[in-house]
Amino acid sequence: MTRKHMFPAVAAVVLAPALVQAQFSSGSTGSDGPLNFTTPGTVVFDPLTLGLNAAGDNVFNFTTINIGAGVTVVLKSSLMRQRSVVWLATGNVTITGTLNLNGADGALMGIANPGLTRSPSDPGPGGFPGGVGGYLNQPPQPGGGFGGGAVGTVSSLPGDGVYSYFNNQLVPLYGGAGGGGAVQGTGTAGGNGGAGGGAIRIVSSTSITVTGNFFAAGGAPGQALGGNALVGGRGAGGVIHLVAPTISGSGFVFVGNATSAGVIKLSTNNNTSNFSTGNSPLIVGGLYNPPLPSGVPAVQVVSVNGVAAPAEITASYLVPDFTINASATVAVNIAAQNIPTGTVVKLFLTSEQLADTTVSCAPLTGSLASSTATCTGVGFPSGVTITNIRANW
Repeated sequence: MTRKHMFPAVAAVVLAPALVQAQFSSGSTGSDGPLNFTTPGTVVFDPLTLGLNAAGDNVFNFTTINIGAGVTVVLKSSLMRQRSVVWLATGNVTITGTLNLNGADGALMGIANPGLTRSPSDPGPGGFPGGVGGYLNQPPQPGGGFGGGAVGTVSSLPGDGVYSYFNNQLVPLYGGAGGGGAVQGTGTAGGNGGAGGGAIRIVSSTSITVTGNFFAAGGAPGQALGGNALVGGRGAGGVIHLVAPTISGSGFVFVGNATSAGVIKLSTNNNTSNFSTGNSPLIVGGLYNPPLPSGVPAVQVVSVNGVAAPAEITASYLVPDFTINASATVAVNIAAQNIPTGTVVKLFLTSEQLADTTVSCAPLTGSLASSTATCTGVGFPSGVTITNIRANW
Protein backbone atom coordinates (compact mmCIF):
# COMPACT_ATOMS: atom_id res chain seq x y z
CA MET A 1 0.00 0.00 0.00
CA THR A 2 1.32 3.34 -0.94
CA ARG A 3 0.76 6.26 1.32
CA LYS A 4 0.77 9.78 0.04
CA HIS A 5 1.50 12.70 2.37
CA MET A 6 0.06 16.06 1.41
CA PHE A 7 1.92 19.20 2.51
CA PRO A 8 1.01 22.85 2.05
CA ALA A 9 2.80 24.31 -0.92
CA VAL A 10 5.89 26.31 -0.02
CA ALA A 11 8.27 28.48 -2.00
CA ALA A 12 11.41 26.78 -3.15
CA VAL A 13 13.64 29.64 -1.98
CA VAL A 14 13.96 30.63 1.67
CA LEU A 15 14.98 34.24 2.20
CA ALA A 16 16.87 35.45 5.23
CA PRO A 17 15.53 38.59 6.88
CA ALA A 18 16.85 41.66 5.08
CA LEU A 19 17.93 44.98 6.57
CA VAL A 20 16.28 47.72 4.56
CA GLN A 21 17.17 51.38 5.08
CA ALA A 22 15.39 54.14 3.20
CA GLN A 23 17.61 56.73 1.57
CA PHE A 24 17.76 59.91 3.65
CA SER A 25 16.51 63.07 1.99
CA SER A 26 17.21 66.63 3.06
CA GLY A 27 13.98 67.72 1.42
CA SER A 28 15.78 70.09 -0.94
CA THR A 29 14.14 70.66 -4.31
CA GLY A 30 17.44 71.92 -5.75
CA SER A 31 15.64 75.01 -7.08
CA ASP A 32 18.37 77.38 -5.84
CA GLY A 33 21.08 75.40 -7.66
CA PRO A 34 24.61 74.99 -6.24
CA LEU A 35 25.99 77.41 -3.67
CA ASN A 36 29.62 77.72 -4.64
CA PHE A 37 31.91 80.42 -3.21
CA THR A 38 35.55 79.79 -4.10
CA THR A 39 37.17 83.21 -4.63
CA PRO A 40 39.04 84.17 -1.42
CA GLY A 41 37.58 87.16 0.39
CA THR A 42 34.46 88.13 2.30
CA VAL A 43 31.00 87.48 0.85
CA VAL A 44 27.86 88.92 2.43
CA PHE A 45 25.10 86.39 1.88
CA ASP A 46 22.26 88.51 0.51
CA PRO A 47 19.38 86.48 -0.99
CA LEU A 48 18.03 89.51 -2.83
CA THR A 49 21.20 90.29 -4.78
CA LEU A 50 22.01 86.59 -5.26
CA GLY A 51 18.54 85.89 -6.64
CA LEU A 52 17.83 83.15 -4.10
CA ASN A 53 14.84 82.05 -2.03
CA ALA A 54 12.05 83.74 -3.92
CA ALA A 55 9.59 82.45 -1.30
CA GLY A 56 11.26 84.66 1.31
CA ASP A 57 11.05 82.05 4.07
CA ASN A 58 14.83 81.65 4.59
CA VAL A 59 14.65 77.98 3.51
CA PHE A 60 17.18 77.55 0.69
CA ASN A 61 17.01 74.59 -1.69
CA PHE A 62 20.54 73.95 -2.99
CA THR A 63 22.00 71.03 -4.88
CA THR A 64 25.47 71.25 -3.32
CA ILE A 65 27.18 73.71 -0.98
CA ASN A 66 30.88 74.57 -1.23
CA ILE A 67 32.56 77.31 0.83
CA GLY A 68 36.15 77.31 -0.39
CA ALA A 69 39.38 77.97 1.47
CA GLY A 70 39.99 81.65 2.20
CA VAL A 71 36.30 82.53 1.77
CA THR A 72 34.32 84.08 4.63
CA VAL A 73 30.55 84.08 4.20
CA VAL A 74 28.75 86.50 6.52
CA LEU A 75 25.03 86.10 7.26
CA LYS A 76 23.39 89.26 8.63
CA SER A 77 20.05 89.47 10.38
CA SER A 78 19.08 92.62 8.51
CA LEU A 79 19.45 90.79 5.19
CA MET A 80 17.81 87.59 6.41
CA ARG A 81 14.48 89.09 7.53
CA GLN A 82 15.54 88.78 11.19
CA ARG A 83 14.91 85.02 10.98
CA SER A 84 16.96 81.90 11.37
CA VAL A 85 18.31 80.16 8.26
CA VAL A 86 17.86 76.67 6.80
CA TRP A 87 20.17 75.45 4.02
CA LEU A 88 19.06 72.21 2.33
CA ALA A 89 21.24 70.32 -0.16
CA THR A 90 20.59 67.26 -2.30
CA GLY A 91 24.34 66.55 -2.45
CA ASN A 92 27.49 67.13 -0.43
CA VAL A 93 28.15 70.14 1.81
CA THR A 94 31.80 71.16 2.13
CA ILE A 95 32.94 74.07 4.32
CA THR A 96 36.65 74.69 3.99
CA GLY A 97 36.36 78.44 4.51
CA THR A 98 34.38 80.29 7.19
CA LEU A 99 30.67 80.78 7.93
CA ASN A 100 29.98 83.70 10.26
CA LEU A 101 26.64 84.19 12.05
CA ASN A 102 28.06 86.02 15.05
CA GLY A 103 26.07 88.66 16.86
CA ALA A 104 27.63 92.12 16.73
CA ASP A 105 29.55 93.54 19.67
CA GLY A 106 27.88 96.28 21.67
CA ALA A 107 28.46 99.50 19.72
CA LEU A 108 31.29 101.66 21.02
CA MET A 109 29.97 104.97 22.27
CA GLY A 110 31.39 107.87 20.28
CA ILE A 111 33.11 110.41 22.54
CA ALA A 112 32.02 113.43 20.49
CA ASN A 113 28.37 112.37 20.30
CA PRO A 114 27.45 109.20 22.21
CA GLY A 115 23.86 109.49 21.07
CA LEU A 116 24.92 108.79 17.50
CA THR A 117 26.22 105.35 18.42
CA ARG A 118 23.71 104.40 21.10
CA SER A 119 21.90 101.71 19.20
CA PRO A 120 20.92 98.07 19.68
CA SER A 121 23.61 95.75 18.37
CA ASP A 122 22.72 93.69 15.30
CA PRO A 123 22.22 89.97 16.03
CA GLY A 124 23.00 87.04 13.82
CA PRO A 125 19.97 85.87 11.79
CA GLY A 126 17.37 84.48 14.16
CA GLY A 127 19.07 86.06 17.17
CA PHE A 128 18.09 89.08 19.27
CA PRO A 129 19.66 92.53 19.70
CA GLY A 130 21.51 93.78 22.74
CA GLY A 131 20.05 96.51 24.92
CA VAL A 132 21.35 100.08 24.73
CA GLY A 133 23.21 101.71 27.62
CA GLY A 134 22.03 104.66 29.67
CA TYR A 135 22.72 108.17 28.35
CA LEU A 136 21.54 111.71 29.23
CA ASN A 137 19.53 110.32 32.12
CA GLN A 138 17.84 107.86 29.77
CA PRO A 139 17.71 104.40 31.35
CA PRO A 140 19.43 101.38 29.84
CA GLN A 141 17.38 98.69 28.13
CA PRO A 142 17.43 94.92 28.62
CA GLY A 143 18.65 92.58 25.93
CA GLY A 144 16.17 91.19 23.44
CA GLY A 145 14.86 87.63 23.52
CA PHE A 146 13.40 85.40 26.23
CA GLY A 147 16.80 85.07 27.89
CA GLY A 148 17.77 88.71 27.37
CA GLY A 149 20.22 90.13 29.86
CA ALA A 150 18.86 92.39 32.59
CA VAL A 151 19.92 96.02 32.80
CA GLY A 152 22.75 96.87 35.13
CA THR A 153 22.69 99.01 38.26
CA VAL A 154 25.19 101.50 39.61
CA SER A 155 26.79 98.70 41.63
CA SER A 156 26.34 95.70 39.32
CA LEU A 157 27.07 94.75 35.74
CA PRO A 158 24.16 94.12 33.37
CA GLY A 159 23.26 90.51 32.66
CA ASP A 160 24.62 88.46 29.81
CA GLY A 161 22.16 86.97 27.35
CA VAL A 162 21.24 83.35 28.05
CA TYR A 163 20.28 80.79 25.41
CA SER A 164 16.94 79.48 26.71
CA TYR A 165 15.20 78.04 23.66
CA PHE A 166 16.75 74.57 23.51
CA ASN A 167 14.75 71.42 22.95
CA ASN A 168 15.88 68.12 21.48
CA GLN A 169 14.68 68.90 17.96
CA LEU A 170 15.65 72.60 17.99
CA VAL A 171 12.14 73.45 16.81
CA PRO A 172 11.48 76.32 16.62
CA LEU A 173 14.95 77.40 15.58
CA TYR A 174 16.04 80.55 17.44
CA GLY A 175 19.35 82.32 17.92
CA GLY A 176 20.78 83.80 21.09
CA ALA A 177 19.39 86.53 23.35
CA GLY A 178 21.03 89.94 23.67
CA GLY A 179 23.04 91.27 26.58
CA GLY A 180 21.65 94.02 28.82
CA GLY A 181 22.60 97.68 28.61
CA ALA A 182 24.59 99.32 31.40
CA VAL A 183 23.69 102.34 33.51
CA GLN A 184 25.33 105.70 32.97
CA GLY A 185 26.26 106.28 36.60
CA THR A 186 28.39 109.40 36.90
CA GLY A 187 29.90 108.74 33.51
CA THR A 188 28.89 109.99 30.10
CA ALA A 189 27.21 106.80 28.86
CA GLY A 190 26.75 103.18 29.87
CA GLY A 191 27.86 100.39 27.57
CA ASN A 192 25.59 98.77 24.99
CA GLY A 193 24.87 95.03 25.24
CA GLY A 194 26.25 92.55 22.72
CA ALA A 195 23.81 90.88 20.33
CA GLY A 196 22.85 87.22 20.25
CA GLY A 197 24.41 84.82 17.76
CA GLY A 198 22.40 83.57 14.80
CA ALA A 199 20.86 80.17 14.11
CA ILE A 200 21.35 77.95 11.07
CA ARG A 201 20.40 74.40 10.15
CA ILE A 202 22.28 72.75 7.27
CA VAL A 203 20.82 69.50 5.96
CA SER A 204 22.44 67.28 3.31
CA SER A 205 21.08 64.10 1.76
CA THR A 206 24.64 62.72 1.65
CA SER A 207 27.38 64.32 3.78
CA ILE A 208 28.63 67.44 5.55
CA THR A 209 32.36 68.09 5.92
CA VAL A 210 33.67 71.04 7.94
CA THR A 211 37.42 71.64 7.92
CA GLY A 212 37.16 75.44 8.15
CA ASN A 213 35.50 77.68 10.72
CA PHE A 214 31.89 78.00 11.78
CA PHE A 215 30.79 80.80 14.14
CA ALA A 216 27.49 81.75 15.79
CA ALA A 217 28.70 83.39 18.99
CA GLY A 218 27.15 86.29 20.88
CA GLY A 219 28.63 89.77 20.66
CA ALA A 220 31.04 91.19 23.23
CA PRO A 221 29.93 93.86 25.72
CA GLY A 222 30.11 97.48 24.60
CA GLN A 223 32.45 99.78 26.51
CA ALA A 224 31.27 102.67 28.67
CA LEU A 225 32.34 106.30 28.68
CA GLY A 226 33.79 107.88 31.80
CA GLY A 227 33.09 107.91 35.51
CA ASN A 228 31.66 104.76 37.04
CA ALA A 229 29.62 103.82 33.97
CA LEU A 230 29.77 100.07 33.35
CA VAL A 231 30.21 97.91 30.26
CA GLY A 232 27.21 96.18 28.71
CA GLY A 233 26.27 92.50 28.89
CA ARG A 234 27.47 89.81 26.50
CA GLY A 235 25.14 88.33 23.91
CA ALA A 236 24.30 84.62 24.05
CA GLY A 237 25.52 82.22 21.42
CA GLY A 238 23.18 80.90 18.76
CA VAL A 239 22.69 77.51 17.11
CA ILE A 240 24.61 75.46 14.56
CA HIS A 241 22.66 72.34 13.63
CA LEU A 242 24.17 69.96 11.07
CA VAL A 243 22.06 67.10 9.69
CA ALA A 244 23.40 64.44 7.29
CA PRO A 245 23.99 60.66 7.07
CA THR A 246 27.72 61.34 7.45
CA ILE A 247 29.36 64.30 9.24
CA SER A 248 33.13 64.67 9.21
CA GLY A 249 35.99 67.14 9.53
CA SER A 250 38.19 68.73 12.15
CA GLY A 251 37.15 72.37 11.84
CA PHE A 252 36.54 74.98 14.52
CA VAL A 253 32.83 75.25 15.42
CA PHE A 254 32.04 77.89 18.04
CA VAL A 255 28.86 79.33 19.60
CA GLY A 256 30.24 81.14 22.64
CA ASN A 257 31.94 80.66 25.96
CA ALA A 258 30.72 78.57 28.86
CA THR A 259 28.54 81.29 30.41
CA SER A 260 26.87 82.53 27.21
CA ALA A 261 27.04 79.60 24.80
CA GLY A 262 24.31 78.43 22.46
CA VAL A 263 23.99 74.94 20.99
CA ILE A 264 25.99 72.87 18.50
CA LYS A 265 24.11 69.75 17.46
CA LEU A 266 24.99 67.00 14.99
CA SER A 267 22.17 64.74 13.78
CA THR A 268 23.76 61.79 12.00
CA ASN A 269 24.22 58.03 11.90
CA ASN A 270 27.91 58.27 11.08
CA ASN A 271 29.85 60.92 12.98
CA THR A 272 33.58 60.87 12.22
CA SER A 273 34.10 64.56 13.02
CA ASN A 274 36.60 65.85 15.51
CA PHE A 275 35.51 69.46 15.80
CA SER A 276 37.21 71.93 18.09
CA THR A 277 34.45 73.78 19.96
CA GLY A 278 36.25 75.80 22.61
CA ASN A 279 33.87 76.06 25.55
CA SER A 280 30.80 75.47 23.40
CA PRO A 281 28.69 72.39 24.20
CA LEU A 282 28.42 69.73 21.48
CA ILE A 283 25.44 67.37 21.26
CA VAL A 284 25.37 64.34 18.96
CA GLY A 285 22.13 62.54 18.15
CA GLY A 286 20.67 60.18 15.59
CA LEU A 287 19.82 61.14 12.03
CA TYR A 288 16.66 63.22 12.11
CA ASN A 289 15.44 65.97 9.80
CA PRO A 290 13.20 68.41 11.75
CA PRO A 291 10.17 69.95 10.06
CA LEU A 292 10.70 73.14 8.12
CA PRO A 293 9.83 76.42 9.85
CA SER A 294 6.22 77.43 9.45
CA GLY A 295 4.05 80.03 11.06
CA VAL A 296 7.06 82.09 12.14
CA PRO A 297 5.92 85.39 13.71
CA ALA A 298 7.19 88.51 11.98
CA VAL A 299 6.48 92.22 12.01
CA GLN A 300 7.98 94.97 9.90
CA VAL A 301 7.58 98.62 8.99
CA VAL A 302 6.07 99.11 5.53
CA SER A 303 6.03 102.93 5.40
CA VAL A 304 6.90 106.03 7.39
CA ASN A 305 5.00 109.26 6.64
CA GLY A 306 3.96 107.79 3.30
CA VAL A 307 7.52 106.79 2.34
CA ALA A 308 7.61 103.11 1.39
CA ALA A 309 10.14 100.85 3.08
CA PRO A 310 13.13 99.68 1.05
CA ALA A 311 13.40 96.03 0.05
CA GLU A 312 15.94 95.49 2.82
CA ILE A 313 15.89 97.40 6.11
CA THR A 314 19.39 97.71 7.57
CA ALA A 315 18.93 100.11 10.54
CA SER A 316 22.21 101.78 9.60
CA TYR A 317 23.31 105.17 10.93
CA LEU A 318 25.28 105.75 7.74
CA VAL A 319 22.50 104.99 5.24
CA PRO A 320 19.07 105.58 6.83
CA ASP A 321 16.21 103.40 5.64
CA PHE A 322 13.83 106.39 5.60
CA THR A 323 14.44 110.09 5.09
CA ILE A 324 11.50 112.28 5.99
CA ASN A 325 10.96 116.03 6.25
CA ALA A 326 8.27 116.71 8.83
CA SER A 327 8.20 118.94 11.88
CA ALA A 328 5.08 117.31 13.32
CA THR A 329 4.47 113.72 14.35
CA VAL A 330 3.86 111.22 11.55
CA ALA A 331 2.23 107.84 10.96
CA VAL A 332 4.12 104.56 10.71
CA ASN A 333 2.39 101.64 8.98
CA ILE A 334 3.34 98.12 9.96
CA ALA A 335 2.50 94.62 8.72
CA ALA A 336 2.64 91.36 10.64
CA GLN A 337 2.39 87.63 10.00
CA ASN A 338 1.46 84.89 12.47
CA ILE A 339 0.84 87.32 15.31
CA PRO A 340 -2.68 87.22 16.80
CA THR A 341 -4.99 90.02 15.73
CA GLY A 342 -5.66 92.50 18.49
CA THR A 343 -2.00 92.47 19.57
CA VAL A 344 -0.64 95.94 20.29
CA VAL A 345 2.78 96.36 18.70
CA LYS A 346 5.13 98.91 20.25
CA LEU A 347 7.80 101.06 18.65
CA PHE A 348 10.88 101.82 20.76
CA LEU A 349 12.67 104.90 19.43
CA THR A 350 16.27 105.72 20.32
CA SER A 351 17.17 109.12 18.94
CA GLU A 352 20.52 110.76 18.46
CA GLN A 353 19.58 113.90 20.41
CA LEU A 354 16.36 113.49 22.39
CA ALA A 355 14.99 111.17 25.04
CA ASP A 356 13.96 107.61 24.30
CA THR A 357 10.27 107.21 23.52
CA THR A 358 7.79 104.35 23.19
CA VAL A 359 4.76 104.48 20.89
CA SER A 360 1.91 101.97 21.06
CA CYS A 361 0.34 101.21 17.70
CA ALA A 362 -3.30 100.47 17.03
CA PRO A 363 -4.21 96.79 17.56
CA LEU A 364 -3.40 94.51 14.63
CA THR A 365 -6.34 93.83 12.32
CA GLY A 366 -6.77 91.30 9.53
CA SER A 367 -5.96 87.62 9.99
CA LEU A 368 -3.34 85.53 11.73
CA ALA A 369 -1.60 85.01 8.39
CA SER A 370 -1.58 88.71 7.47
CA SER A 371 -2.41 91.73 9.60
CA THR A 372 -1.68 95.45 9.63
CA ALA A 373 -1.75 98.42 11.97
CA THR A 374 -0.99 102.13 11.98
CA CYS A 375 1.13 103.81 14.63
CA THR A 376 0.18 107.47 14.93
CA GLY A 377 1.84 110.33 16.75
CA VAL A 378 5.38 109.10 16.09
CA GLY A 379 7.93 111.88 16.47
CA PHE A 380 11.28 111.77 14.70
CA PRO A 381 13.55 114.65 15.79
CA SER A 382 16.27 116.05 13.58
CA GLY A 383 19.08 113.53 13.17
CA VAL A 384 19.06 109.77 13.18
CA THR A 385 16.56 107.63 15.07
CA ILE A 386 16.74 103.85 15.43
CA THR A 387 13.35 102.15 15.80
CA ASN A 388 12.87 98.72 17.33
CA ILE A 389 9.57 96.90 16.93
CA ARG A 390 8.31 94.53 19.60
CA ALA A 391 5.15 92.47 19.85
CA ASN A 392 4.18 90.58 23.01
CA TRP A 393 1.13 88.33 23.25
